[in-house]
Amino acid sequence: MLVALVLCLVGIIAAQRPVPCTTPPQWEATLYDINEEQKFRLNGRLSYDSVYHRERIAEDIEEGGQDDFYERLALFESQIEFVYNFRARNCTRQPITRQWRDFGIRPTDTSYGEAYIGSSAFPETGLLVTIWGGNFTLPSNDTIDYTSTWTYRGCVPVTRTSFSPKFGVSHLSFYDVTAGIRDPNVFIPRRECLSSEEWASRHTLFGTPAKKHI
Repeated sequence: MLVALVLCLVGIIAAQRPVPCTTPPQWEATLYDINEEQKFRLNGRLSYDSVYHRERIAEDIEEGGQDDFYERLALFESQIEFVYNFRARNCTRQPITRQWRDFGIRPTDTSYGEAYIGSSAFPETGLLVTIWGGNFTLPSNDTIDYTSTWTYRGCVPVTRTSFSPKFGVSHLSFYDVTAGIRDPNVFIPRRECLSSEEWASRHTLFGTPAKKHI
């Protein structure tokens, strides 16, 4: 009888253990990222595609008192990143040395429960979010600890606060998130980034790859 009771309690606890939700595989959002210690501020629009491991962001960056405008296109499966400088109107390409990392909740993350942004006292005055934390290690061997929030319904990213002794505290917020990629051509590099031959074959080289199962 005691054994059956213990097994029953274990089953109840396991059933109550929070399970990470699944973030949409393709989405777009406005970002705002700030780090006071690094004197860094970013305001941009992100197109994110975890199906084909690629991301594009048009960003306004203020760093060390200087303002710059960039478009960064990272194609992880090709291990190439294109950086277009709107001010200088030039483009550079560089190899990607970091690994692809999903914005989704990782299986190793720890749940910190749920909470309302705003209020739950009145209808439509709050947003229920689920809170998760974890860490990851950069190629430089620096460990980044983070706490993130996601909408309870839909698993849409809301905020991420990151900390490391080297880089300090960063606060990243997501706004106006929309599902899907409105224009798949955002993942094709600009004309300034490609040779004449590459530009002529841009849709073959950089267009949407063959369909994958999600």
